[in-house]
Amino acid sequence: MASITRLLRVAAQGLLWHATITSASQPQPRADVSACKLAANSDVYLSAGFGYEFNCAPSTGTLRAFMLFIDFSDQQADETAQSLHDFFLPAAADWFATASYGALSLNVTADTSGGFHRMPDTAVSYGFARGLTFEAHQKYIQDALLAYGATIPPTDVLYVIPTANAADIAFSPTFNSNVTTHDGVFVAKKAVTIGVDAFMDWGYLTLNHETGHTMCMPDYYPLDGGPTGQYIGGWDLMGLISGPSPDFFAWDKWRLGWLKDEQVECVAAKGSTTHTLTPLEKAGGAKAVVVKHSSTNALVAEYRTANALDAASCATGVLLYVVSTTVATGEGPVRVLDVTPDSGGCADDELNDAPLSLKGTDTFTFADWGVTVTILEESADEAKIKVDVL
Repeated sequence: MASITRLLRVAAQGLLWHATITSASQPQPRADVSACKLAANSDVYLSAGFGYEFNCAPSTGTLRAFMLFIDFSDQQADETAQSLHDFFLPAAADWFATASYGALSLNVTADTSGGFHRMPDTAVSYGFARGLTFEAHQKYIQDALLAYGATIPPTDVLYVIPTANAADIAFSPTFNSNVTTHDGVFVAKKAVTIGVDAFMDWGYLTLNHETGHTMCMPDYYPLDGGPTGQYIGGWDLMGLISGPSPDFFAWDKWRLGWLKDEQVECVAAKGSTTHTLTPLEKAGGAKAVVVKHSSTNALVAEYRTANALDAASCATGVLLYVVSTTVATGEGPVRVLDVTPDSGGCADDELNDAPLSLKGTDTFTFADWGVTVTILEESADEAKIKVDVL
């Protein structure tokens, strides 16, 4: 009897040991997706977190805008207002419809019937250059409203479009404050003042980039004058407008309401998990894996392919980047992780070949956080990855 009891005890201990080992080797359960919704920091301008409050223009449903056209006594128009309208639309509206999977409609009312409206001062007198002050920018917009003369029904965004001959209106800033007339009458939540850089360099996507700011999106290129692709290469329109892969990051599509919670998978504990991602550029399916590091930082994985808005991508695969809600616009709130450092990149930027791919580098460890991401399978329709958190 004693020997039988001892055998049963040994067997039970063996089963317990086996169960412990088996349990430890099983993938860890995923966290509730709400755990990965990093809150915006109200003290950080255009914080890249959820719930940023700055009278933002709507990012779902209909964003209503009004477009007017101006010229100057020293830099007069020789084109038609309709031609400039057509330069931006409907292409900019179609871009948002595609990027948002139909969640956002850009509805622009444009008065082209009166042609260009003459500004009260010369183009050169407005001092349009980097470092333009709030007051100078406000006066420019109010002068444009004065030149237009007619009443504009309250709207979300005002677009002020100058003649392409206005060389002194050199760049295209967004006025991220309420727009009013000289008499204090409310016109719009925000204004986008297009410059000649749109006509010379960036094309209609300038309107999309600046409209992103009206929805409280930050700049992902360095505002201190560093290389445009320094932080993210050409992987998002809020960085390099002319980049080969300009679709918005999955993180921001989630924040903007273009992705549903069930399309994002959250990892908030140590262990190993597997996930299947579908191409960011196509509607439907899981679009992001978010690995929460802290209440202000996360690592994101998404699958980028050469489709739709990213048709010109020079490299494809699982793109990895880190997000910080405490880093301000233009200082690198999102930074792409380069799994092929010193490769030379593609399309003129080191980071443009950053993704994991079975055709190249298939695993990457972000040592600072103890996170390893491995791509297991890759096809035109999906990518399967494993995430290990130490």
